Amino acid sequence: MKFRLTIIFLFYWSLGFCQSSPLSAHKLTKLFKESIDQESKKSISIGSGAWTICNQDNAFFKADTIILYSNRNYFYQLSNCCNFIEWTFYKKNAFVQSTSQICKEPASSSASTEYYKIDYFSDHQILYFSVWKKGSVETFEVLSLQKIKLADNNFTMAITLKRLFTHKPLIGSVH
Repeated sequence: MKFRLTIIFLFYWSLGFCQSSPLSAHKLTKLFKESIDQESKKSISIGSGAWTICNQDNAFFKADTIILYSNRNYFYQLSNCCNFIEWTFYKKNAFVQSTSQICKEPASSSASTEYYKIDYFSDHQILYFSVWKKGSVETFEVLSLQKIKLADNNFTMAITLKRLFTHKPLIGSVH
């Protein structure tokens, strides 16, 4: 009987750890704000301040699902990606986008002078956000948020997004 109670206790105890709290705009905003703080502190434990997306074969522009990683070391340790898009936040809801590649010598990168803004919204406990840039908007559903362990007690946060649509207003339309 004691063994059976122990098994039941362990089962319910493990369920508590398997459940994840619902994603919220507050949680994502906090992560993006922390990445700004990490940039100013130059901490290596969770990354450089930029959120990195693999752009192999222009996947960022074509794929319906993309993953943002808070620590570029993920790609050095667990992936073979060479081309990247990076979102470097300078406000909790605004970032600059850049591109880089690391497989051809010399490694190179280019920064955009365009600024992007994020607006969050939810519907039936599903979190979405829209990325605004010069009159166009791209909307994503936030599918998941997870913490991935890396070497030397480092980790990366991974945000999985599903691209829903891109909208560019008609020239001359009123906004």
